[in-house]
Order: sequence, then structure tokens, then C-alpha cells
Amino acid sequence: MIASTATSRPAFAMRLPALFSVLTLSTLAQAGTPVEAPAHSGPAKPEVNWLTGEGANIGGFLFPHVHFQSVYGGTTADEVEHLGAGHHDPQRDGWTIQGFEFGTSLRAGEYVEGFGTYHLYYDRATDDWDGEFEEWFGKIKNLPGGLELRGGRYLSRFGLQNPIHMHGWDFVDSSLVNGRFLGDDGLYTIGGEVSWTLPVSWTSVLSVSVGVAPEHEHEHEGHEHAEEALFEAEGSLFSDTFVTANWTNQWNYNDFHQFRYGASGAWGDNEFGRTSQVYGIHLEYLWRQNGLEAGGSYFRWRTEAMYRRFGAVAEAHAHEHEHEHEEEAGHQGEEDHDHDHDHDHEAPARRTLDEFGMYTALAYGFDSGLEFGLRGDYVQGIAAAGLDERFRLSPSVTWYLNKNRTLYFRTQYNYDHSNDFGDEHSLWGQVGFNWGGPEVR
Repeated sequence: MIASTATSRPAFAMRLPALFSVLTLSTLAQAGTPVEAPAHSGPAKPEVNWLTGEGANIGGFLFPHVHFQSVYGGTTADEVEHLGAGHHDPQRDGWTIQGFEFGTSLRAGEYVEGFGTYHLYYDRATDDWDGEFEEWFGKIKNLPGGLELRGGRYLSRFGLQNPIHMHGWDFVDSSLVNGRFLGDDGLYTIGGEVSWTLPVSWTSVLSVSVGVAPEHEHEHEGHEHAEEALFEAEGSLFSDTFVTANWTNQWNYNDFHQFRYGASGAWGDNEFGRTSQVYGIHLEYLWRQNGLEAGGSYFRWRTEAMYRRFGAVAEAHAHEHEHEHEEEAGHQGEEDHDHDHDHDHEAPARRTLDEFGMYTALAYGFDSGLEFGLRGDYVQGIAAAGLDERFRLSPSVTWYLNKNRTLYFRTQYNYDHSNDFGDEHSLWGQVGFNWGGPEVR
């Protein structure tokens, strides 16, 4: 989910009590509401299912969540980390602990909701446990005119995958375009958001967010020849104030066929000290055998396409330019010559770059809990930034042991092709555990 700031922390077992205490305080300190809240996000049911966590609560207004994901497998690649598009993707042959998540949803009546979650993972680089508070936000919902307000640190509403935590993914790893365009763990905002449900006959929600990007380290996909690139690829990511806008519509053709579609955009300062823009369109089709009733088979087709454009600065060339400018500062009578020289020297140091990427994913599920998936990824690449053109095809099989998807097992094969590393093959097996009811979003 966002590229995290890796700092050394105490052992996992020693800090669990503190985690739950801080999570509770952080959610109570925030007030807020989600756009498109799940239909079952209202008051808790009187009965509690302790096996799945459905209905479990503290005082009738705090609802805990626990998640765990881990992957075991291998790849033909010499450097497995070069294949990953996101921070939680498999990083090595053998076991990868993708993370524990401990969260709390606050539902304090008709208008106020909140959410906080702490993500704990095993850091391959430091060979120790590390973690961070991924989200902590509050929201005020059911305001006049169809308005909702949200504030804190949250996954930005941008397209379909970005707002979803890792435990809700349909595949073992992040899509290539999301990891490359939006960051190792997705696009996060520390700021505020307003959402408006438009007064139309179908569900149409427009959200606008303004804030700053959290500081983070990069564990982005690496490339064998990246050191030869003129520009650092990570410099394109948002680093200061930025704005996101998301428009999503949901239209039910009938009880059995549902469509979601819309567009997104993000604009702001990047790590080069210039600006970045990311635009996206998204579409999802869902068929359910039983329509609006529970159970039955289903088919889902989801597609997102993104385009980004960003200003880049080659740091080495910029420093050379500054040094030469200082040496020539005393030559007052050669202004025209200096101007031409500076112009020629600065040309390779600053450039505007762009890239296109997309994914499309299919899923067919049965009432038994078995689901077959297939995803195709493509990113165009930017040679000047050390980013390769890349294509990936990922078939998967997932078995959910119950309707709540408390425990699941997933097998996924990745065929990767790149103009940098050629062809690579990977096979991963994932186990996931999700305890608790629906989260506030």
C-alpha cells in the first residue's frame, strides 16, 4: 500500500497491546464518513460471529479488524525485487510476510465514522519487523445536499484498486500501472476530502481531495540499467501538496448486471521540484447468478487505464550547471555567450516525460468459494528514466473457505516480459486471514 518509512521498531509481540490502544485513540480523535459506504456498514448486528469477527464490537461503536497475508514461491529472476511493482509484492524466493493489519472502525451514530489501521510487516532489507499507521481518518456523512467530509491520512479515491487495502486484492501482487504511477503502496493523502452524491437516478459520486503526500522511502521496481538513466524514476511521485479528483458511477442494468465506470485525476508537486499529472479511466462489469440475492456464481471484468506526465530534472546535470555558472559569474562582458552556453547545458537537465499503462482483470467465482482469475498488465516505459516497457500475464486460482472469506488460499503464476530483463516466470502461493466485519471506507 504506500511506500513506507522504514524505521527500526521493537519486536512484534512486545507491542501488540500498545497498538490496539493507539488505534482506538486515533479513531476516536478523528471524525468522518466514506463515499459509497458498504450497504452493510450500518449499526452492528446483535449477534456476534466470533469465528469470522462479523458483529464483534467494543461498546457498540468500535469494530476491530485483523488481517494477515503471506506468500511462498519462487521465480526464475536473479533479483526477485526487480519484478515487484508494490512494496507488499513478493520480494524473495521462499516466504514473504506481506503483513499483519490491526484496525478499528468507529461508527458513532448516523453522522460520524472513523477508521485507523496499523500495518506490521517483515522488512527484507533490515531483516527485522517494521510497520506504520497506514490510515487514520474520520468522516462526517449524511450531510445536506448529499455531501460527505473526510479528513486525516487515507488512501486517495483514484480509480478502482487504489482505495483497496492489500487484504482486499484479487491477486497476490499489485498491478504494474498502480505501483509505477501511484507509488509502491498506492496513493495516500494527509489532508481533507469532500464527496458529493449527485442528484441523478443512478449512483454517481464526485470526490475532491487536497493534501500532502506522506514522506516515504522507495522500494520501487529496480532495473539492471537504471544507473545509466538520465532521470531518477522515483522523482515523478508526489512529494508535497497535490489534488485528486475521482468520479465514479454505478448503474444497474437490472438485478443481475451492474456497471461501475468513471475517471480520476491527480495534480501536484513531485520530488524533482516540478509537477506531475496522472489521469485515469476505470470500468467494471459485474454479473451475479442470483442478482441482488446472496450466493450463486459471479463474473467480474475490471479495467483501468492511466496516463501520466511529469517534469523531470537530471540532478547531476543541474549541479554541473550551477558549478559552471559560478565560474563564469565574473565575466560580465560575455552575457550573450553565457546565455547561449547555459541554454545548451540546461537542455538535457530538464525534460517533460510521459507514459501510458493499464491492466484488465477477469474473475469467475462459484458458490463453493472457488474463484478463477486472469490479469493482464502493461506499462509503456520511459528509457530516459530507467523504466522498461513491460507486459505481465497472471492467471490465478483462489479458494475461500467461507462466505465471509475469513481464510483463503491463492495460487498465482506470473509471466513477465520486459525489454530490459527479457522473460521471467514466477509461481506464488498465498495464504490470507481476514477477521472482522466491513471496514469504514
